Amino acid sequence: MDERTQSGVSTFNKVLAVLVILGAITWGLIGLFKWNLVAAMFGGDAQPAEGSHLCQLVYILVGLAGVAFAFTFPWRKRTAG
Repeated sequence: MDERTQSGVSTFNKVLAVLVILGAITWGLIGLFKWNLVAAMFGGDAQPAEGSHLCQLVYILVGLAGVAFAFTFPWRKRTAG
């Protein structure tokens, strides 16, 4: 699962990074403007608790991505080779 692309970063880590960035932007927009980016993208009310099932799935994926990201990148030391 650690296949590296030409840039040296695995596809898995790129997906994690996108989800973590999506989560960070969403929380920033909620904090600043009380506007929910995920709900706007995937349907549902502006309140996370009242969002669609797809919104809930995105929140779960973003949360899991944050945990996985913390364990894999950028603190992971690279090995030579």
